[in-house]
Amino acid sequence: MIYMINTVKAIILKDQSVLMIKKAYENNRFVYTLPGGTQESGENLEETLIREVEEEVAAAVNIIRLLHVYEHRRKSRTEPGAMKHKIEFAFLCELAGSYEPQLGLLPDANQVATEWVGIDKLAQLNLYPHVLLEVLSVLPLESNPHYMGFGVQSE
Repeated sequence: MIYMINTVKAIILKDQSVLMIKKAYENNRFVYTLPGGTQESGENLEETLIREVEEEVAAAVNIIRLLHVYEHRRKSRTEPGAMKHKIEFAFLCELAGSYEPQLGLLPDANQVATEWVGIDKLAQLNLYPHVLLEVLSVLPLESNPHYMGFGVQSE
């Protein structure tokens, strides 16, 4: 079975850094990803993004514009044999007030930190999904949203 899922991600910039979530997995493996998550029934993408950023990193954001649409898939961690096909909408956002990186009240599973990561350091990190490096490689920003295509990743 393949589940199609819409998710949203926030690209929040400060100086030459982007706000990232750090997740820890077995064998001391760390993964970095953008704040955001799955659209719930009845929500539009903007509502989902505002809710997810608040839950994960305790930040209020203003959405500026859509930057990228990309997709990837992975094996379900909860249902053996199932695949999750994610269509992710990455929005450029700005913080609505002052902010110090922190965990929100409902962080993602395995989330251990929220960090400002230098744009020049992104290629050195284990990013999830892997297509995220390509998504963020356009920083500093271009003017139009990009569809980044389909990247296959099993994890």
